[in-house]
Amino acid sequence: MQLSDSLELERIDTLQNVRKVHDVISIEQDDLDYIVQDWACWDDTYQFIEDRNQQYINVDLQNETLAGIRVNVMLFVNDSGDVIYAKSVDVNSAEEKPVPEELLKKIEDGTLLTKSGSGSINGFVLLDEGPMFIACHPILTTKYEGPSKGTLIFGRFLDSSLLDSFENTTHSSLSMYRVDRDITPDYQIKFKNFSEFPNKTIIKPLNEEEVAGYFELEDLSGQPALIIRADFPRDLYLHSKKTLNFIYSLLLLTGIMTGIGVKFALDKLFISRLVGIDNFVTRVRSEKDFSKRLPLKDNDELYRVSREINGMLNEIYLTEQEYRKEQELKAQEREKKVLLDSLNELVVFVNPQLNIIWANKAALENMKISLQEAVGIFIKSSPGISGPLSEYVQFEQIFITDSKKSGEFTAEDGSSWSVQAIPVTDEDGKIVGGLEICRDITERKAVEKLLQEKQIAEMSNCTKSEFLANMSHELRTPLNSIIGFSDLLSEQVHGQLSEKQLRYVGNISKSGKHLLNLINEILDLSKVEAGKMELNYKEFELANKLNMIQNLLSPIADRKNITIEIDVDSKLTRICADEDRFVQMIYNLADNAIKFSYENGLVKIGARKKGDLVEITVKDTGIGIKAEDYNKLFKPFSQIDSFSSKSSQGTGLGLSLVKQIVHLHGGYVWFRSKQGEGSTFAFTIPINANKENS
Repeated sequence: MQLSDSLELERIDTLQNVRKVHDVISIEQDDLDYIVQDWACWDDTYQFIEDRNQQYINVDLQNETLAGIRVNVMLFVNDSGDVIYAKSVDVNSAEEKPVPEELLKKIEDGTLLTKSGSGSINGFVLLDEGPMFIACHPILTTKYEGPSKGTLIFGRFLDSSLLDSFENTTHSSLSMYRVDRDITPDYQIKFKNFSEFPNKTIIKPLNEEEVAGYFELEDLSGQPALIIRADFPRDLYLHSKKTLNFIYSLLLLTGIMTGIGVKFALDKLFISRLVGIDNFVTRVRSEKDFSKRLPLKDNDELYRVSREINGMLNEIYLTEQEYRKEQELKAQEREKKVLLDSLNELVVFVNPQLNIIWANKAALENMKISLQEAVGIFIKSSPGISGPLSEYVQFEQIFITDSKKSGEFTAEDGSSWSVQAIPVTDEDGKIVGGLEICRDITERKAVEKLLQEKQIAEMSNCTKSEFLANMSHELRTPLNSIIGFSDLLSEQVHGQLSEKQLRYVGNISKSGKHLLNLINEILDLSKVEAGKMELNYKEFELANKLNMIQNLLSPIADRKNITIEIDVDSKLTRICADEDRFVQMIYNLADNAIKFSYENGLVKIGARKKGDLVEITVKDTGIGIKAEDYNKLFKPFSQIDSFSSKSSQGTGLGLSLVKQIVHLHGGYVWFRSKQGEGSTFAFTIPINANKENS
């Protein structure tokens, strides 16, 4: 109890210390809010937004000024949302730094802009450079009068030096983890707890010497951004433990001394006689001979104990056999009841007159009555399914034929039931009752039907795949001839062609190659569906392979002036997969991205490590996909029906093949898209797929 109290005191003390840490961080935010308000509500700033005078910049916006007020980023935005002036410095060296791009994007989307009369904005944002305190205030006159000329934005990085100052202020050891990046397993557990119980402080002892308090900080949108851990020494716990050990030692010493004195007195007065009584009882218990009796001597307390023991032996001897039989019968009854009540089947026991004697829990729930109400009811008139089933199986016949009856029955509500009627006999073979056992087989019947339909569908699918494979082989031979001869004519080896003839021959070659590509995709898809596609695993350089795909697609992208960017995680070097199929998957995704992107757009191919998996993403800034068209994706021969896609040539097989090949590698595919804003298609496969599959 004392240790429990000390743990509770420790928890309360740690909560108070964590609140101090939280208050220090809040004070830091309040300080930044005060500074940005002081600058935003200043006539010079108000005038600067209007005329952008250079004197204001030269006098008030020096690097040393920002370093002096510990502001890393200063952004002046007018009421039209345009950045008038921006500066970023290192507060330690006063050296100018680039303004974080993510802040400029948040200005563009309006996240950091104050509206007229809406007051200030403050909180955290997570940048690539680190988490940052943000304070935004409408630009007003010194007298806090409007109209607002825009928004002044100050940012201060929550870096290691600032974290060190928090530690010195709170006398604690602080750790900070971002939720948008990979975090350790213990922080993942804490993040899950914060998701279930927001704004809750979590206290957890780390070891015998330290206890930690966890709390989360939210970003501007109210979403979790940071998890802060504060470590404190366990002084209260250790002090209580030492005190408790001292008490234990004192009690132990006292008990030893008392025991020695009591033992000496008992040995001298009673122990020898008690040992004799104990030996007698032990001998009787081991031999189970209850006819033996203790010798009686000396009219004292031990004499009366011996007499009572003899009396108890007499009673035990007389009732032992009877008691054992009774307990065995009760145990058997309990076991039978527990066993029958645990069954999902409906079990009802009736007498030869078909009146219910007993029913298990499942049967009573089906009849919706208690056992007391069920006893004595004629089974064919009973509520629930038992009545119709007993009528169906002709329950009374088992008492005539002395043999069980069974069958399957479909009820009026469409459910299917299996029923058995079994005669029950006594030791002499006389029928004393009947047992009705009913089992709901509706799900089993449904599964059997589905299994049969699945087998029929699989046979049809295999037939279709074999037909497509055969037809694809038959069509490729004449197509290769058409493509070959049209290319030969285009080269004008056997004579010159006119410009119109060259155009016609080029159209023949282009259409033939498109049809051949369609047939190859159909053949690949039929191989996958027939289970005949085999993967040829090998290790290869990931970056080189992505650069090769970029070079292959550059001519297609250049027609629409689209830029292709490659972004590979530095932790990723080599992966093990089917090299050709890997290229085919990324080529299909990137080709789709180019097709459905606007001119002067951007297609970004990314690769990053996620545990033992590699995640490949292809992101475009194109037309996007309607929500109602999501279910059409990844289906063979299915294309999105939009005016933009009509101009883009395709078979509707590319995404389906990507999904099938990714599944063969043991991975999965996902996407996200919004109409008019572009799409992201991605897949993950094991980095060493061949080793895992083996």
